[in-house]
Amino acid sequence: MKNFIFLPAIFLFVFIPKDLEAFSSNLNYQIIKYNNFLMSYDCFYVDSIIYPFCTKMSSGSDQNYIEVTNLYFEDFDYEPNLEFQLLTPQHQKDAISIYDEEDVVFRVVHNDVVNNAPQESYPRILLKFPDSSTKTYTMNKNDAIDKYKASYTYTLKLDKGTYEYKYITTNKYENNLFEVKGDWHVTSRPYNFIKRTPHSMFEEMPDNVCFSWDIASDEKDDKLSYELYLGFESKKSELKKVEQCPCINCLSHSVSKLQHKKKYYWYMVVKNKFGVPLETEMFSFFTGGLVDKFYNAPNPFNPSIGTVTDFVFPMYYDGNAQIKIYSEFGDLVWESDKSFFDGNTTGNIKYDGRDNSGRLLYNGSYIAILTKKYGDKTEIERCRILIIK
Repeated sequence: MKNFIFLPAIFLFVFIPKDLEAFSSNLNYQIIKYNNFLMSYDCFYVDSIIYPFCTKMSSGSDQNYIEVTNLYFEDFDYEPNLEFQLLTPQHQKDAISIYDEEDVVFRVVHNDVVNNAPQESYPRILLKFPDSSTKTYTMNKNDAIDKYKASYTYTLKLDKGTYEYKYITTNKYENNLFEVKGDWHVTSRPYNFIKRTPHSMFEEMPDNVCFSWDIASDEKDDKLSYELYLGFESKKSELKKVEQCPCINCLSHSVSKLQHKKKYYWYMVVKNKFGVPLETEMFSFFTGGLVDKFYNAPNPFNPSIGTVTDFVFPMYYDGNAQIKIYSEFGDLVWESDKSFFDGNTTGNIKYDGRDNSGRLLYNGSYIAILTKKYGDKTEIERCRILIIK
Protein backbone atom coordinates (compact mmCIF):
# COMPACT_ATOMS: atom_id res chain seq x y z
CA MET A 1 0.00 0.00 0.00
CA LYS A 2 2.91 2.34 0.73
CA ASN A 3 4.38 1.80 -2.76
CA PHE A 4 1.02 2.45 -4.37
CA ILE A 5 0.85 5.86 -2.70
CA PHE A 6 4.48 6.74 -3.36
CA LEU A 7 4.58 6.14 -7.17
CA PRO A 8 1.81 8.60 -8.15
CA ALA A 9 3.59 11.25 -6.08
CA ILE A 10 6.70 10.78 -8.21
CA PHE A 11 4.66 10.89 -11.40
CA LEU A 12 3.10 14.21 -10.49
CA PHE A 13 6.46 15.69 -9.64
CA VAL A 14 8.08 14.64 -12.93
CA PHE A 15 5.23 15.66 -15.21
CA ILE A 16 4.35 18.93 -13.53
CA PRO A 17 3.46 21.49 -16.25
CA LYS A 18 5.97 24.17 -17.17
CA ASP A 19 3.40 26.82 -16.30
CA LEU A 20 3.16 25.51 -12.74
CA GLU A 21 6.94 25.42 -12.42
CA ALA A 22 7.15 29.02 -13.59
CA PHE A 23 4.35 29.94 -11.22
CA SER A 24 6.12 28.33 -8.25
CA SER A 25 9.41 30.10 -8.88
CA ASN A 26 8.18 33.47 -10.14
CA LEU A 27 5.82 34.53 -7.35
CA ASN A 28 4.28 37.00 -9.80
CA TYR A 29 0.75 36.47 -8.58
CA GLN A 30 -1.66 37.74 -5.97
CA ILE A 31 -5.08 36.80 -4.70
CA ILE A 32 -7.97 38.94 -5.91
CA LYS A 33 -11.02 37.05 -4.68
CA TYR A 34 -11.94 33.75 -3.03
CA ASN A 35 -10.40 30.82 -4.96
CA ASN A 36 -9.11 33.11 -7.71
CA PHE A 37 -5.72 34.69 -8.10
CA LEU A 38 -3.77 36.85 -10.50
CA MET A 39 -0.74 35.64 -12.49
CA SER A 40 1.63 37.58 -14.66
CA TYR A 41 1.30 36.75 -18.35
CA ASP A 42 5.11 36.40 -18.37
CA CYS A 43 4.71 33.10 -16.50
CA PHE A 44 2.99 31.33 -19.42
CA TYR A 45 4.30 29.53 -22.50
CA VAL A 46 2.79 29.65 -25.97
CA ASP A 47 1.43 26.10 -25.62
CA SER A 48 0.16 26.71 -22.12
CA ILE A 49 -2.47 24.29 -20.82
CA ILE A 50 -3.58 26.83 -18.26
CA TYR A 51 -5.84 28.84 -20.60
CA PRO A 52 -8.91 26.59 -20.13
CA PHE A 53 -8.80 27.49 -16.47
CA CYS A 54 -8.63 31.26 -17.04
CA THR A 55 -11.78 33.23 -16.35
CA LYS A 56 -10.66 36.37 -18.14
CA MET A 57 -7.68 37.99 -19.75
CA SER A 58 -7.09 41.72 -19.49
CA SER A 59 -4.22 44.19 -19.37
CA GLY A 60 -2.70 46.10 -16.52
CA SER A 61 -0.81 49.35 -16.73
CA ASP A 62 2.14 47.99 -18.69
CA GLN A 63 1.89 44.19 -18.88
CA ASN A 64 -0.74 41.49 -19.35
CA TYR A 65 -2.15 39.47 -16.53
CA ILE A 66 -4.56 36.54 -16.24
CA GLU A 67 -7.13 35.66 -13.62
CA VAL A 68 -6.93 31.94 -12.85
CA THR A 69 -9.20 29.70 -10.78
CA ASN A 70 -7.91 27.15 -8.31
CA LEU A 71 -9.46 24.35 -10.43
CA TYR A 72 -6.21 24.33 -12.38
CA PHE A 73 -4.21 23.37 -9.32
CA GLU A 74 -6.72 20.85 -8.03
CA ASP A 75 -5.89 18.63 -11.01
CA PHE A 76 -2.26 18.52 -9.84
CA ASP A 77 -2.92 18.25 -6.10
CA TYR A 78 -1.19 21.58 -5.56
CA GLU A 79 -2.29 24.61 -3.63
CA PRO A 80 -0.48 27.90 -4.33
CA ASN A 81 0.54 30.19 -1.51
CA LEU A 82 -1.73 33.18 -1.90
CA GLU A 83 -0.60 35.10 1.17
CA PHE A 84 0.38 38.27 -0.58
CA GLN A 85 0.00 41.74 0.93
CA LEU A 86 -0.76 44.73 -1.21
CA LEU A 87 0.32 46.99 1.65
CA THR A 88 3.34 46.51 3.91
CA PRO A 89 3.84 49.01 6.78
CA GLN A 90 7.41 50.26 7.17
CA HIS A 91 7.21 50.31 10.98
CA GLN A 92 6.22 48.10 13.88
CA LYS A 93 2.56 47.10 14.10
CA ASP A 94 2.39 48.83 17.49
CA ALA A 95 4.35 51.97 16.62
CA ILE A 96 5.66 54.62 19.00
CA SER A 97 6.40 58.34 18.58
CA ILE A 98 7.75 60.79 21.15
CA TYR A 99 5.57 63.84 21.71
CA ASP A 100 7.18 67.24 21.04
CA GLU A 101 10.30 65.55 19.62
CA GLU A 102 9.06 64.10 16.34
CA ASP A 103 6.06 64.09 14.04
CA VAL A 104 4.13 60.90 13.39
CA VAL A 105 5.13 59.58 9.97
CA PHE A 106 2.92 56.86 8.54
CA ARG A 107 4.86 54.81 5.99
CA VAL A 108 3.62 52.00 3.81
CA VAL A 109 4.74 50.21 0.63
CA HIS A 110 2.15 49.37 -2.04
CA ASN A 111 3.24 46.21 -3.85
CA ASP A 112 1.16 45.05 -6.83
CA VAL A 113 2.91 42.31 -8.79
CA VAL A 114 1.09 43.15 -12.02
CA ASN A 115 1.80 46.84 -11.64
CA ASN A 116 -1.78 47.95 -11.12
CA ALA A 117 -1.82 51.37 -9.54
CA PRO A 118 -4.16 52.00 -6.59
CA GLN A 119 -7.49 53.65 -7.30
CA GLU A 120 -7.42 57.42 -7.09
CA SER A 121 -7.10 58.70 -3.49
CA TYR A 122 -5.66 55.36 -2.32
CA PRO A 123 -3.87 54.19 -0.18
CA ARG A 124 -5.63 55.91 2.71
CA ILE A 125 -5.22 56.07 6.46
CA LEU A 126 -8.29 55.67 8.61
CA LEU A 127 -7.29 57.10 12.00
CA LYS A 128 -9.26 56.65 15.21
CA PHE A 129 -8.37 59.27 17.85
CA PRO A 130 -8.25 58.68 21.63
CA ASP A 131 -11.66 60.39 21.95
CA SER A 132 -13.08 57.81 19.44
CA SER A 133 -13.48 60.34 16.62
CA THR A 134 -12.11 59.30 13.22
CA LYS A 135 -10.50 60.96 10.21
CA THR A 136 -9.39 59.66 6.82
CA TYR A 137 -6.25 60.85 5.02
CA THR A 138 -5.02 60.15 1.50
CA MET A 139 -1.34 59.19 1.55
CA ASN A 140 1.33 60.90 -0.55
CA LYS A 141 3.28 58.86 -3.10
CA ASN A 142 7.07 58.89 -2.95
CA ASP A 143 9.54 57.56 -5.50
CA ALA A 144 8.95 54.06 -6.83
CA ILE A 145 11.05 51.38 -5.18
CA ASP A 146 11.01 49.07 -8.21
CA LYS A 147 8.68 47.98 -11.02
CA TYR A 148 5.98 46.75 -8.69
CA LYS A 149 6.51 48.74 -5.51
CA ALA A 150 5.90 52.32 -4.49
CA SER A 151 6.16 53.91 -1.06
CA TYR A 152 3.55 56.23 0.46
CA THR A 153 3.77 58.47 3.50
CA TYR A 154 1.63 60.83 5.50
CA THR A 155 2.90 63.07 8.30
CA LEU A 156 0.82 64.34 11.23
CA LYS A 157 1.54 66.16 14.46
CA LEU A 158 -0.50 64.35 17.07
CA ASP A 159 -1.16 64.92 20.76
CA LYS A 160 -0.28 62.30 23.35
CA GLY A 161 -2.47 59.22 23.37
CA THR A 162 -3.10 55.89 21.65
CA TYR A 163 -4.45 55.97 18.10
CA GLU A 164 -5.86 53.12 16.05
CA TYR A 165 -4.73 53.28 12.44
CA LYS A 166 -5.81 51.34 9.38
CA TYR A 167 -4.13 51.44 5.97
CA ILE A 168 -6.58 50.65 3.15
CA THR A 169 -6.17 50.32 -0.61
CA THR A 170 -7.72 48.88 -3.78
CA ASN A 171 -7.14 49.14 -7.54
CA LYS A 172 -9.39 49.76 -10.53
CA TYR A 173 -9.92 46.02 -11.11
CA GLU A 174 -10.94 45.20 -7.56
CA ASN A 175 -13.99 46.18 -5.52
CA ASN A 176 -12.76 44.80 -2.21
CA LEU A 177 -10.48 46.75 0.12
CA PHE A 178 -7.17 45.41 1.39
CA GLU A 179 -6.33 46.66 4.89
CA VAL A 180 -3.57 46.56 7.51
CA LYS A 181 -4.18 47.92 11.00
CA GLY A 182 -2.52 48.46 14.36
CA ASP A 183 -2.01 50.96 17.20
CA TRP A 184 0.16 54.07 17.27
CA HIS A 185 1.24 55.37 20.68
CA VAL A 186 2.26 59.01 21.03
CA THR A 187 3.99 59.28 24.38
CA SER A 188 6.48 61.43 26.29
CA ARG A 189 9.64 60.48 28.09
CA PRO A 190 9.68 60.20 31.87
CA TYR A 191 10.81 63.57 33.25
CA ASN A 192 11.80 65.59 36.33
CA PHE A 193 14.26 63.02 37.67
CA ILE A 194 15.51 64.25 41.05
CA LYS A 195 18.29 62.42 42.87
CA ARG A 196 17.76 62.09 46.63
CA THR A 197 20.58 59.77 47.75
CA PRO A 198 23.44 58.96 47.89
CA HIS A 199 24.69 62.40 48.87
CA SER A 200 27.81 63.70 47.23
CA MET A 201 28.83 65.76 50.26
CA PHE A 202 29.75 63.00 52.72
CA GLU A 203 30.86 59.39 52.65
CA GLU A 204 28.46 56.46 52.33
CA MET A 205 28.89 53.16 54.11
CA PRO A 206 29.85 50.75 51.27
CA ASP A 207 27.99 47.73 52.65
CA ASN A 208 24.55 49.15 51.90
CA VAL A 209 24.39 52.27 49.72
CA CYS A 210 20.82 53.47 49.18
CA PHE A 211 19.95 55.09 45.84
CA SER A 212 16.69 57.04 45.97
CA TRP A 213 14.97 59.45 43.59
CA ASP A 214 11.77 61.09 42.41
CA ILE A 215 10.48 61.03 38.82
CA ALA A 216 7.34 61.99 36.89
CA SER A 217 5.44 60.47 33.95
CA ASP A 218 2.41 61.59 31.95
CA GLU A 219 1.33 58.04 31.10
CA LYS A 220 -1.68 56.72 32.98
CA ASP A 221 -0.88 53.55 34.94
CA ASP A 222 2.70 53.78 33.76
CA LYS A 223 5.22 51.03 34.52
CA LEU A 224 8.61 52.66 34.91
CA SER A 225 11.60 50.35 34.59
CA TYR A 226 15.15 51.26 35.61
CA GLU A 227 18.72 50.49 34.65
CA LEU A 228 21.37 51.57 37.15
CA TYR A 229 24.95 52.11 35.89
CA LEU A 230 27.79 52.31 38.41
CA GLY A 231 31.59 52.43 38.46
CA PHE A 232 34.79 54.37 39.06
CA GLU A 233 35.10 56.17 35.70
CA SER A 234 33.74 59.63 34.94
CA LYS A 235 32.52 58.59 31.45
CA LYS A 236 29.12 57.00 31.06
CA SER A 237 30.41 54.57 28.46
CA GLU A 238 32.80 53.10 31.05
CA LEU A 239 30.17 52.36 33.69
CA LYS A 240 28.57 48.92 34.02
CA LYS A 241 24.93 48.10 34.58
CA VAL A 242 24.18 46.77 38.04
CA GLU A 243 23.03 43.15 37.71
CA GLN A 244 20.07 43.50 40.05
CA CYS A 245 18.32 46.63 38.81
CA PRO A 246 15.59 48.51 40.72
CA CYS A 247 12.11 46.99 40.52
CA ILE A 248 9.23 48.42 38.47
CA ASN A 249 7.88 51.77 39.72
CA CYS A 250 10.08 51.83 42.82
CA LEU A 251 11.80 55.01 44.05
CA SER A 252 14.78 53.47 45.88
CA HIS A 253 17.31 50.69 45.52
CA SER A 254 20.16 49.47 47.73
CA VAL A 255 23.54 48.20 46.52
CA SER A 256 25.88 46.30 48.82
CA LYS A 257 29.50 45.13 48.74
CA LEU A 258 30.99 48.30 47.29
CA GLN A 259 34.63 49.11 47.90
CA HIS A 260 35.81 51.28 50.77
CA LYS A 261 37.31 54.69 50.30
CA LYS A 262 36.36 55.02 46.63
CA LYS A 263 34.73 57.65 44.46
CA TYR A 264 31.82 56.16 42.52
CA TYR A 265 30.00 57.57 39.50
CA TRP A 266 26.47 56.57 38.53
CA TYR A 267 23.47 57.37 36.36
CA MET A 268 20.14 55.76 35.46
CA VAL A 269 18.10 55.01 32.36
CA VAL A 270 14.37 55.17 33.08
CA LYS A 271 11.86 53.76 30.56
CA ASN A 272 8.10 54.15 30.46
CA LYS A 273 5.71 51.30 29.64
CA PHE A 274 6.33 51.77 25.90
CA GLY A 275 10.10 51.60 26.33
CA VAL A 276 10.74 55.31 25.73
CA PRO A 277 13.85 56.17 27.79
CA LEU A 278 15.12 59.05 29.88
CA GLU A 279 18.86 59.04 30.56
CA THR A 280 19.78 61.00 33.67
CA GLU A 281 22.85 63.11 34.23
CA MET A 282 25.95 61.69 35.88
CA PHE A 283 26.15 61.68 39.70
CA SER A 284 28.96 60.77 42.11
CA PHE A 285 29.52 59.87 45.75
CA PHE A 286 32.28 58.63 48.05
CA THR A 287 32.43 55.49 50.15
CA GLY A 288 34.08 55.55 53.57
CA GLY A 289 33.73 53.83 56.87
CA LEU A 290 36.18 51.71 58.79
CA VAL A 291 36.11 47.99 57.99
CA ASP A 292 36.19 45.68 61.00
CA LYS A 293 38.24 42.82 59.55
CA PHE A 294 40.90 41.86 57.00
CA TYR A 295 39.52 40.49 53.69
CA ASN A 296 39.88 40.78 49.91
CA ALA A 297 37.35 41.39 47.13
CA PRO A 298 36.57 40.06 44.64
CA ASN A 299 37.22 36.59 46.00
CA PRO A 300 37.63 34.25 44.18
CA PHE A 301 39.18 36.17 41.30
CA ASN A 302 40.73 35.42 37.89
CA PRO A 303 44.08 37.17 37.31
CA SER A 304 44.46 35.64 33.82
CA ILE A 305 41.88 38.12 32.47
CA GLY A 306 43.41 41.10 34.27
CA THR A 307 41.22 41.02 37.37
CA VAL A 308 42.80 42.62 40.45
CA THR A 309 41.66 41.93 43.99
CA ASP A 310 41.73 44.52 46.81
CA PHE A 311 42.87 43.65 50.33
CA VAL A 312 41.17 45.95 52.86
CA PHE A 313 41.78 46.15 56.58
CA PRO A 314 41.20 48.50 59.54
CA MET A 315 44.06 50.79 60.61
CA TYR A 316 43.17 51.95 64.10
CA TYR A 317 46.34 54.00 64.55
CA ASP A 318 49.05 55.52 62.36
CA GLY A 319 51.38 52.77 61.20
CA ASN A 320 52.77 50.46 58.54
CA ALA A 321 51.14 47.42 56.95
CA GLN A 322 52.46 44.59 54.80
CA ILE A 323 50.81 41.53 53.23
CA LYS A 324 52.51 38.18 52.53
CA ILE A 325 50.83 35.38 50.55
CA TYR A 326 51.66 31.71 51.12
CA SER A 327 50.71 28.55 49.27
CA GLU A 328 48.90 25.67 50.98
CA PHE A 329 52.36 24.09 51.46
CA GLY A 330 53.64 27.12 53.35
CA ASP A 331 55.78 28.56 50.55
CA LEU A 332 55.98 32.35 50.35
CA VAL A 333 54.80 33.35 46.86
CA TRP A 334 54.35 37.13 47.14
CA GLU A 335 54.82 40.02 49.54
CA SER A 336 53.84 43.64 49.27
CA ASP A 337 55.88 46.68 50.12
CA LYS A 338 55.52 48.10 53.60
CA SER A 339 53.05 50.98 53.31
CA PHE A 340 52.12 53.72 55.77
CA PHE A 341 48.46 54.40 56.59
CA ASP A 342 46.81 57.06 58.74
CA GLY A 343 44.98 55.95 61.85
CA ASN A 344 41.21 55.42 61.97
CA THR A 345 41.09 54.66 58.23
CA THR A 346 40.58 51.63 55.98
CA GLY A 347 43.81 50.38 54.44
CA ASN A 348 43.84 49.10 50.86
CA ILE A 349 46.51 47.01 49.06
CA LYS A 350 45.94 45.70 45.53
CA TYR A 351 47.08 42.29 44.31
CA ASP A 352 47.24 41.05 40.68
CA GLY A 353 47.55 37.30 41.31
CA ARG A 354 51.27 36.99 40.46
CA ASP A 355 54.26 35.79 42.42
CA ASN A 356 57.35 37.86 43.19
CA SER A 357 58.80 36.87 39.79
CA GLY A 358 55.76 38.16 37.90
CA ARG A 359 54.31 34.73 37.08
CA LEU A 360 50.59 34.02 37.45
CA LEU A 361 49.77 31.78 40.38
CA TYR A 362 48.17 28.40 39.79
CA ASN A 363 44.52 27.74 40.50
CA GLY A 364 43.95 27.07 44.16
CA SER A 365 43.66 28.38 47.68
CA TYR A 366 46.27 30.65 49.29
CA ILE A 367 46.76 32.21 52.72
CA ALA A 368 47.26 35.98 53.04
CA ILE A 369 48.89 37.23 56.25
CA LEU A 370 48.63 40.92 57.16
CA THR A 371 51.16 42.41 59.56
CA LYS A 372 50.38 45.84 61.06
CA LYS A 373 52.81 47.78 63.20
CA TYR A 374 51.73 50.71 65.37
CA GLY A 375 54.98 51.96 66.90
CA ASP A 376 56.15 49.08 69.10
CA LYS A 377 52.83 47.20 68.79
CA THR A 378 52.30 44.47 66.14
CA GLU A 379 48.99 42.95 64.98
CA ILE A 380 48.64 39.95 62.63
CA GLU A 381 45.48 38.97 60.71
CA ARG A 382 44.82 36.23 58.16
CA CYS A 383 42.42 35.57 55.30
CA ARG A 384 42.09 32.92 52.61
CA ILE A 385 42.03 33.81 48.90
CA LEU A 386 40.98 31.63 45.97
CA ILE A 387 42.36 31.92 42.43
CA ILE A 388 40.27 30.41 39.60
CA LYS A 389 41.34 30.81 35.96
